[in-house]
Amino acid sequence: MTYALMKNPAHTRVSYQDSDMLALNELTIFADIIFAKHIRHAYIGDVPYVLFDCEQPFSASASSILSRLSFVYAIFEVLPCEDTPILKPIALTPNYFIAPELSTILKYSGKTNELFTRLMLNIAQTQIKNPPESLNMNLNILDPLAGKGTTLYEALMQGHNAYGVEIDAKIAGESVVYLKKYLETARYKHENHTEKISGQSLMGKFTAVRNQIKISPPKAKQDTPVSPKPVEGYRHFEIVAGDTRNTSAYFKKNHFHAIIADLPYGVQHSSKKPQNIGFTRNALGLISEAMPSWVRVLKPGGVIVLAWNLFLISKAEMAELLTQHGFAIPDLGVDFSHRVDQAIDRDFIVGVL
Repeated sequence: MTYALMKNPAHTRVSYQDSDMLALNELTIFADIIFAKHIRHAYIGDVPYVLFDCEQPFSASASSILSRLSFVYAIFEVLPCEDTPILKPIALTPNYFIAPELSTILKYSGKTNELFTRLMLNIAQTQIKNPPESLNMNLNILDPLAGKGTTLYEALMQGHNAYGVEIDAKIAGESVVYLKKYLETARYKHENHTEKISGQSLMGKFTAVRNQIKISPPKAKQDTPVSPKPVEGYRHFEIVAGDTRNTSAYFKKNHFHAIIADLPYGVQHSSKKPQNIGFTRNALGLISEAMPSWVRVLKPGGVIVLAWNLFLISKAEMAELLTQHGFAIPDLGVDFSHRVDQAIDRDFIVGVL
């Protein structure tokens, strides 16, 4: 049997020239899980698709995985025909906890493309050594450089518990206000709590603000196509306004299944260093100082995925940093480096603790 995946039109915003490559490589990572073979790019009626073959119809679990791939807009079974193949649509079954609009509505300068964030989150889940029983079960996801929360919204969307650290208290507050407004508008039951915290960390004394939201899916949403089999139970959102180097003081040891972060590119925004030190375009120094704290909160077998600008940091430097802190670098078998624009050549690296 042959299936065709139509790409999301927004996927070209990840990288216009390399979007086909990124789509093929993402599906390749999941090929063994969904029993996909002969993955290729093809045009049907002048429309580009990603095609693959299966010896039998894919399972409900495989359907959910395919529906969550970052580039997938629609799924079709390809029926042979003398002239042009006939495409039989297959319903998407992502089983999202929250509708994907959560991460697309908010627009701002320096925002990471939500589909690229989804790609990193998807890849991270395939590399976790001690995951819950199913890829559809909730994980604890941390973005230690959260910004306004794109990674957190993507994690919540998939039904995971989302945690972040953002040094700018105003930006952290804006992410909380946005999420609360969305939940109120969409009628998701939720409870929120804010508190000031202080103490001693690996870097010395600290003060920070913890913002928490506990979310339950509304009954009105449970029978919609977005979630035909609704995820049960509440999910946890938390963003701490504080220094990422103090992450291990904010959260419990061995708490997270995955750490996912998009490092500052040195173009539209910079990594913020402590007061009186200023800013830096290269984030390598910052994450070198923060890495011991990040490692402490990651579970054994947990995964870190970091995206960055290759014009500022080489892949060898990133790999060396991770291996120095106990991470193994798995060979994914594909290359995800791609040009975003003339100032940003982006890649991401995966490390397994």
